[in-house]
Amino acid sequence: MLPHPTSSGSESACSTEVAGKEREIKLPTRSRTPLWLCVLAVLGVGLPFAPGAAQATVTGTVVAWGCGLSDDFGQCSVPSGLSGVTAIAAGYSQSLALKGDGTVVAWGCFDGFDFGQCSVPGGLSGVTAIAAGSLQSLALKNDGTVVAWGCHFFDDGQCSVPGGLSDVTAIAAGDHQSLALKGDGTVVAWGCSSGPHAGECSVPGGLSGVTAIAAGEAHNLALEDNGTVVAWGCGGGPGFGQCSVPSGLSGVTAIAAGYAQSLALKGDGTVVAWGCSGPDYGQCSVPNGLSSVTAIAADDYSSLALKADGTVVSWGCGATDAPQCSVPSGLCAATGIAAGENVFLALAKVCQTISFGSLPGKTFGDPDFAVSASASSGLPVSFSASGSCAASAASVHITGAGSCSVTASQPGDAVHLAAADVSQSFAIAKAGQSITFRPLANKTYGAADFTVSGTASSGLPISFAGSGNCAVSTATVHLTGAGLCTVTASQPGDANYTAASDISNTFSIARAPCTVPNVVGKKSLSARLAIARKHCRTGKVSFAYSNRRKKGIVLAQSRRPGRVLPAGSMIALVVSRGDRR
Repeated sequence: MLPHPTSSGSESACSTEVAGKEREIKLPTRSRTPLWLCVLAVLGVGLPFAPGAAQATVTGTVVAWGCGLSDDFGQCSVPSGLSGVTAIAAGYSQSLALKGDGTVVAWGCFDGFDFGQCSVPGGLSGVTAIAAGSLQSLALKNDGTVVAWGCHFFDDGQCSVPGGLSDVTAIAAGDHQSLALKGDGTVVAWGCSSGPHAGECSVPGGLSGVTAIAAGEAHNLALEDNGTVVAWGCGGGPGFGQCSVPSGLSGVTAIAAGYAQSLALKGDGTVVAWGCSGPDYGQCSVPNGLSSVTAIAADDYSSLALKADGTVVSWGCGATDAPQCSVPSGLCAATGIAAGENVFLALAKVCQTISFGSLPGKTFGDPDFAVSASASSGLPVSFSASGSCAASAASVHITGAGSCSVTASQPGDAVHLAAADVSQSFAIAKAGQSITFRPLANKTYGAADFTVSGTASSGLPISFAGSGNCAVSTATVHLTGAGLCTVTASQPGDANYTAASDISNTFSIARAPCTVPNVVGKKSLSARLAIARKHCRTGKVSFAYSNRRKKGIVLAQSRRPGRVLPAGSMIALVVSRGDRR
């Protein structure tokens, strides 16, 4: 809806069609009214400034959208580096941000729509709340006083703060009016010097116990401490039912006022809207199922809600297709919202994501290795590990075979929301191992027991087994006969190592030499056993009579005792037959 400028003597008028009826707004001026001022008179309406909707306790950054289809006066161009913001407000051509240090930043007001509302007074500090109207900006200071600026060329008195106003706890700014809520629960209104809008500044008699206020194009809302809503105005300006509070509405915790609509947030997180009987763009049609709402805001053609999960929902824009209804897809973790004529604002932290590529499989014993990941915010990423590994800074140390999960994290900062952790897992194979077991020297049967040794590259203990003419106990080898002996070294592995290949060493066991025993004088059987024990063999046995020896006693042997002969050498014996008598 754009106005058509006309002239009428010393006054100029802007006329436009509203809800099918022509409407004329007279603007005092020395000459013909410029077209842009007529646009202001009609479009500078429906500004929602419920303090509860614009305030937040968490610092963040400002996200702005809209400003595409309608006029863009720069209020979507958030100043670079703006951070630490605790509250936001949006007007017709300006956006405001309250910083944690109590100072105010304003931007917008381009293309001739600068009435001083973007010119923050020098030295303004100690601010606790802000509000933005069509032509004015307001600030509530921590001493309970209000500062107003703007209104150049089109001043209805909304910038003229009443003298002595103090003990203010909340503020709201509309088109022709400014409001203040005092600590005693009463409301003060100022401005409205043009006749048709006088009712907007006529606070209902006896209004008290107010906990929140909101100001729109032609009406105001007050939330009483019993959870009910009072509306006034709508008399000289556009009345589309926005002042007709639904019967029985209660349990309200926050309010917002637009051009043709009023909104109420109930304690159960649901939203009630009314008005829109004329210019209905869907801004009164609350989406089905909308719940868990914590804040609301409204502009001319659309309404806005902030949910407990930090998401933002908008509705309306039916006839205008205004871009305000297209909430940015990247908006997350919002803590506050505000709506202006051509702009929606959200106080939020910036989302960020982590890029962390997959990790290849490893083997136990591999050296430490570095991992890397990046956050879309550019903030540093930290790493942690679980499983058979440990992480120190960006280095991963493998502690065993199995699996490892490395998690990349970025906790966020004053500007950025914490990123969702990204984990990458990989398998850790068992390490191989080998055995060192040196060859064994040949032995002679009868040699003393001896020990064998070997090592595994893993450092794990070696076990030994014997086969052939030997037996092994732990690492001690005992020869059981002449021939061959095979000793096998084994390492079966463990949780971190595979079994090693067995290593076997075989050696020869030579027969022991015949060491000739002295068997003369021994009984025949004992002599034979003694000869066998000395690795000799009993040879030919002859018999002879003897008067000195009993029968069966060895009288002589063929080999001299003590001689060392080849194994199995024969020793012939002469055995006594006894006395011939």
